[in-house]
Amino acid sequence: MTQLLDELIALTAGLLQREIVSARARGLLPQVADRFTGTYVPEELVAALAEPRAIDDATSAQIAAIEARIDLHFAAIVTALRGDPPAPLATLFQAFALSPSERRVLLVLIAFEASSDLRQLLRFLTNDAARVHPDVGILRALIYSDANGTGRLVRELGPDGVLLRMRLIETAGPRATGVPLLLRPVSVAPRVFELAAGVVRLAPSVASLATLVDGTGALALLHADKLTAEIDMLVRGAGRGPVPLLAGSDGSGRRSLLVRAAAACGQQALVVRSSLLPRDPETLEPVWIELCREAALFGALVVLEDLDHWLDQGDDAHSTLRMRVDGLLDRASVSIAATAGKSERRLITPTRGFVTVAVPAPDEGQRAILWKQALADSTDDALIAIAAGRYPVTAGVIHRAGTMVLAQSTPRGDAPTLADVHHGLRATMDVKLGGLGMRVQVSQRWDDLVLPEEALLEIREFIARVKHRRLVYETWGFDRKVARGLGLSALFSGPPGTGKTMVAGIIAGELGLDLYQVDLSRIVSKYVGETETNLANLFDAAESGHAVLLFDEADSLFAKRTDVKSSVDRYANLEVNYLLQRLEAFRGITILTTNFDTAIDEAFRRRLSLQVAFPVPEEDERKALWRALLPTEASVDADLDLDLLAERYAMTGGYIRNAVLRAAFLAADRGGAIGMDELVRACALEYASMGKVMSSSPSKR
Repeated sequence: MTQLLDELIALTAGLLQREIVSARARGLLPQVADRFTGTYVPEELVAALAEPRAIDDATSAQIAAIEARIDLHFAAIVTALRGDPPAPLATLFQAFALSPSERRVLLVLIAFEASSDLRQLLRFLTNDAARVHPDVGILRALIYSDANGTGRLVRELGPDGVLLRMRLIETAGPRATGVPLLLRPVSVAPRVFELAAGVVRLAPSVASLATLVDGTGALALLHADKLTAEIDMLVRGAGRGPVPLLAGSDGSGRRSLLVRAAAACGQQALVVRSSLLPRDPETLEPVWIELCREAALFGALVVLEDLDHWLDQGDDAHSTLRMRVDGLLDRASVSIAATAGKSERRLITPTRGFVTVAVPAPDEGQRAILWKQALADSTDDALIAIAAGRYPVTAGVIHRAGTMVLAQSTPRGDAPTLADVHHGLRATMDVKLGGLGMRVQVSQRWDDLVLPEEALLEIREFIARVKHRRLVYETWGFDRKVARGLGLSALFSGPPGTGKTMVAGIIAGELGLDLYQVDLSRIVSKYVGETETNLANLFDAAESGHAVLLFDEADSLFAKRTDVKSSVDRYANLEVNYLLQRLEAFRGITILTTNFDTAIDEAFRRRLSLQVAFPVPEEDERKALWRALLPTEASVDADLDLDLLAERYAMTGGYIRNAVLRAAFLAADRGGAIGMDELVRACALEYASMGKVMSSSPSKR
């Protein structure tokens, strides 16, 4: 690249020398400015400007010799650019379809950037000792001096020309309003100078938010040939037609499908993490231009990843942002595609349009193949079958979790176990769900559960629905009959302490899944539309993973819709409507608990797979709870009268658990076994916390 730069400097020196010789012959040089004021114009210069002298034959011959050397240098530059492989500058010229004069502008500006000697010649020619960059007028003299040059100069060096629009050149110094075009100083963009020096890399400003992917190692995702063919066709026309938008769960292969389609078209993919793009419309535009410039340089398809998460709903600033993105998409000269969650968001609608393609999650049979690939073919088929049936995760999640599973099992020298699979999935999903909920660990088992027989049967049926989903939906074909609502949702209603959360944990444990309690303080927002966005992020993350979602005190979120009396009511009802649609489309497991059964919207009830009432336990059930909550390892008096406690204290299981624990600490502090005195004292304290007062203290029978 040193030879190329040397030729560029020699070429530009020849161009400047030609102008200096010509100006001197016409009496325009040397110019001498007054050293004190800088405004002095000699009288002889005024005369030369008014009536320039003709160039004599000797000067014409000298200029012709200079131009011959210029042609030789230019031919050498063309040869260097056409090398094998072509120089990076040649790739740039081709990527932006630059005209011969636009190419010469870049070559000359690169030379000025590389040589201080050229800047000295420029200062002499312009009689400006402070000059650093050439202006458009100098470029006119050096490059656009032919008969049609002025028109080309206005088109190519104006604000709408590709050089300025794509930031291949920059206006040097402050952009003074009203400065004539010919007086505007210009310089080559640092990115172009890098290419001239042979540095080939993604621009650092773009590399901080995007990655170049070549598609050769795209993960095999077992998608139908019809789907991949449709996406290939859309990507092939993405440079001029609608923007392909692939919608689906995280890890469903949306990005891999686009990367593979780009590779099929001979392109790389510039995958942009949309969440890192600026939200301020004015800041966004220059970043967007750099993204498009880099995509053109590398012949890449721009993939805007998770576009919906970036363009979330909200205030007027977000509306302005969506309008600006709309315009940027319409004006983009590169191929663009995008990914989004499967939830239906109100995205922008650019003039060129979106074509949305739904990317389905793998069914159980496909998951078995993917687990087999991720855990190596030697893994036990029984483990593969359990993992595929138990965890309705996407291909990307399986791939990431498989890497973690092998990292745990390989050092042991053992085959992967189901515990390894569970831990691998947990590590994969905790990152996404951790910001919106908290993983709940429940240690109780079925033996600790005291509920009416009818409620227990309903809970067993709910678990059976999860275990036999493949048989009913896929093998028996019910997925075609029930297009929506393939997920499972349950409502547990009853007073505090009746075991609603505990049962949710037991269900998750029985299914080998993790239970995440949704943090409603992070979900519900006072800003219009933001609650919907948070819910969409939550459902998308849960559906692509292996989590059971627990909405505790769900009446605060799933409440009945109200009559519209204000804009607040209207937006609150919109949130409820959105929840109805999203819950119906959710294919995972959701459990709602409430203390106020009547507050839940009736439309939610119709969409629930299971509704279980958790009543205050009867006396016989309270006896069972007292016995179940006293561990066999605990030191207790032999004459405890648990029947008396069950008879006298009408408490739910949660309060009984608290009373047992309080009594244990009282006994430990006394240094003895748990006796009736401690239990009675603990019950009195729990009754006080419930707002009840004992009429008299019970005594042992």
